Amino acid sequence: MCKHIFTPIAHRGGTEVAFENTFEAFADAYALGYRWLETDVQISKDGVLYAMHDYNLNRVVGININIDQLNSEDVDQILINGKHRIPRIDLLLRKFHDVTFNLDAKNINAAKALVNLLNSNKLFYNLCLGSFSHRTMNYMREYLKRDIPFSFSQREVFWLILGIKFNNEAKYDASYLQIPKSYLGYKLVSKKLLDYCKKNGIKVHVWTINKRNDMESLIGMGVDGIMTDNCRTLLDATKTCRFVDKEIVLEPFSIS
Repeated sequence: MCKHIFTPIAHRGGTEVAFENTFEAFADAYALGYRWLETDVQISKDGVLYAMHDYNLNRVVGININIDQLNSEDVDQILINGKHRIPRIDLLLRKFHDVTFNLDAKNINAAKALVNLLNSNKLFYNLCLGSFSHRTMNYMREYLKRDIPFSFSQREVFWLILGIKFNNEAKYDASYLQIPKSYLGYKLVSKKLLDYCKKNGIKVHVWTINKRNDMESLIGMGVDGIMTDNCRTLLDATKTCRFVDKEIVLEPFSIS
């Protein structure tokens, strides 16, 4: 019998062989067998969506300018480390059409364009939408005309944790609780949290876990998924568990 279902998630595609959030990073994770990929959504000046975490380009390419100050034709010419282009979201979804994409809208303008893209193109499916911003999350929930699952906003995570602590149950318009292992020294992932979420049909994904011992500990606790930059390390960590099917295909791992 299976104890639980576990989903390995490539955070920004992973960083072991290529820079984060690039086609090459996602291709590496895909080749390893990952079928749940996480990325961030930013928007250019002319409204094109890109897979990029930072609002400013300085950390990524050493240019001190915000991505929404550039038109898409300029963004398309930028090379990360002299060889990686910043992927457009629509091209990324088309290229890896048989995976689940976890899309984190980094601001309200990106969210509006993302909603328009998803409402107009029903070929994009197997998605989970999220944002730290409660306002951004509520916008997507209100205007998306499709049945696509959401994660909890940062505010909702806070409400949920407090509700569990004081035994105050509430209803949330979210299917995935995606949280760090701890926040400001406070341990977030606990047996009580996992039991509550299992009871209420909420999947718990923990980010960003890059150490093998942390991975093994969380898998042993029964989390539903782990986001990592170190995709190979996570696959190696899963070998400590007995799997019904050791291959990662479209379905997640079954852990016994």
